[in-house]
Amino acid sequence: MGKSILEENRKITLSVGIQLDLISGDRSTVIEIEGSNLSVGKRNMDKKAKLERERKQLRRLETLVDSVYALVLVLIATELPTPSEQQWAGGTINQFWASQGEDLIPVLIGLVLVTVYWLQNNTLFGNLVRTDTIHTSVTLVQIFFVIFYLYAVTLGTDPKLEENVDVLALQSITAALIGIAAVASWSYASKNRRLLSAEVTQQNARELQVNFLVEPITALITLPCAFLGMIVWQIAWLVYPLVALLLKRSLTTRGVRD
Repeated sequence: MGKSILEENRKITLSVGIQLDLISGDRSTVIEIEGSNLSVGKRNMDKKAKLERERKQLRRLETLVDSVYALVLVLIATELPTPSEQQWAGGTINQFWASQGEDLIPVLIGLVLVTVYWLQNNTLFGNLVRTDTIHTSVTLVQIFFVIFYLYAVTLGTDPKLEENVDVLALQSITAALIGIAAVASWSYASKNRRLLSAEVTQQNARELQVNFLVEPITALITLPCAFLGMIVWQIAWLVYPLVALLLKRSLTTRGVRD
């Protein structure tokens, strides 16, 4: 009887359901198991907290991007030629717009491009569940290029610089850089599905990747045309539908091969 009581006193039952024999020297083993469980639990909590922070950061980043694009659109719109009161009253408004064609078209191109890029960003953010430092940095670089593009468009409306080939080239370069940043952002987010939502398939990710290439490729095509003059540069932007069609066909062909 006394021996049985002694044996019971030599054993301690821990919360993890493991009995510790003080005589056998297994204390360190059990304590290590308990410490390991606590460490795993702490890592899981840290991971969940990090994931929640990255989700909140994505929402904040999306708000910032929307605000910048909206502001840039408004500022570009203010560069549209404005008729005088006499032209409105005299019924010569059509003549005014006809005479302001060279000033009007670059601003319209700017409005269309910024709108398209904004919609692309909405699509991009809509397919993400979180962001991280690298993705946020690339997005901030894209925002910088958007602001720089606004600067280029503003230079193009200056009467002294409106037909300056360097200014036209600057608009093409900055427009291309916005698109290149968007492609880089999506490539990083979709690689190994590191930031994507579960609903996005591999085919969807590939299609979006191709769609994001249309604008920068078109902008790069217009770059050499800028040195041929304003009219040639403006006409060059009309290749946009053709570039979109060719990229779509290439995607379809690649999908069939796969």
